[in-house]
Amino acid sequence: MRGDLNEQFQRAQSAAGGDNTSEKVIVGVAVFVAVCFIAIVIGITVFVVKTIDKFIEAEPQTNINPELVTRINDLNQRAFGGDTSDTSNKYADPNFKYGTVNGTSYYSEYSGVSFTAPSDWILTSYAASTPSTSTRDISATGNRMTSSVIIQYESMKANGYTSLDDALKTSRTTANSQNNTLVDDKVSAKWGGNKFTGLIYKNTLVASNPTYCEILVAEVNGYVLRITLSASSEDNLAILRTYFK
Repeated sequence: MRGDLNEQFQRAQSAAGGDNTSEKVIVGVAVFVAVCFIAIVIGITVFVVKTIDKFIEAEPQTNINPELVTRINDLNQRAFGGDTSDTSNKYADPNFKYGTVNGTSYYSEYSGVSFTAPSDWILTSYAASTPSTSTRDISATGNRMTSSVIIQYESMKANGYTSLDDALKTSRTTANSQNNTLVDDKVSAKWGGNKFTGLIYKNTLVASNPTYCEILVAEVNGYVLRITLSASSEDNLAILRTYFK
């Protein structure tokens, strides 16, 4: 009888021990799942924070209108008008020299024209280009891309120009094309001892942000020196003019 009781007691202890083991396994699994969940949450949080940081860093701190940038670039390209292939410089003056750029200042020893922009402008020089492949001297852009300047030389003989009026024909056609309105076709200036003549037209491709474009040309040693100004208003065009001497 006693032996039976001992045997029953041992079985009860074994059963209790088994229950404890099961409880330990359950607790262990729960802890493991909780740790994994916390790790996943932390990982997702870090990823989101880094992604937001990268996005913020990538965003330019300006109010640039993408449509306006595209429009200005298009206007400048059309206003550029001259042939930039080697044909346009086939009859180039062997003494031709590109202007020099120093920060936001430009000076052309060849034409005597100088241009000084505000400190937040970006000037690009084409002096490193071979003269036979590029007639553009410099391009300059304001920090918000709402104003720009292009200075270039075009061989009169290579382009078939017999006068400055011939050099402006393409620009007049552009000024009277769709979305454009000719504002003034008798503008003039005198920079670097050169007499410039030209026109102003308004582009309304983006009605809420019209662009005014002024194109001025002068003859320099068998070249047409073409200067193109783009701005958001006629008043701003007038400001761009003050950058020249």
